[in-house]
Amino acid sequence: MNYFVSMGNILTLKTIQPNKQIKHLEYYAIINVLVLGIIYGCFAAIFSRTILLENGFDTTAYNPLKVIIAAIPVAFFMHAGAALFIWVFLKAMGGKANFLTAYFYIGTAAVSLWFVAPFVAALQIGTTSIALTILTGIFTLYAFTVNVKVIKTAFGLSNIKMTIATLITLTYISCFLYLWVSVCVKQVVAFS
Repeated sequence: MNYFVSMGNILTLKTIQPNKQIKHLEYYAIINVLVLGIIYGCFAAIFSRTILLENGFDTTAYNPLKVIIAAIPVAFFMHAGAALFIWVFLKAMGGKANFLTAYFYIGTAAVSLWFVAPFVAALQIGTTSIALTILTGIFTLYAFTVNVKVIKTAFGLSNIKMTIATLITLTYISCFLYLWVSVCVKQVVAFS
């Protein structure tokens, strides 16, 4: 199967067979995470320039290419961190995939995050639009569904085990992010 057929199957929630339908899994994962970083970077560059202009900063030296290029490694680091968390919890539940398999499957499922990236970039600048928040929620729920389906296939878990592992993973990551954000806010307040 080629790239577009494989991504179409993933986005339409069709069952994919581990290592049978996706022969070039590692390439697909790299492409999807790379494009995710570029999409997020482009929207972050657009919105950050707007923020600078609204606050009266001189934007003559502003280079959006630097923002876009910086977003690419961020996408890969976030992907690696998420893959590690997910692999640990799903392996504990009896999952059959090794880390690299999980890494590549999760990277392949990152195609569903392409739709979320512009909305996340908009929300990060402080946009409070209800429509934007609802659209972000819808696309996030869709991406979550696609990722759970792909991960479940990769690990070969039952519905019950996948549900338990998903809840544990979400709880852990939510707590981790909450602590991280609260520490960052305290640091910003301390520097103010």
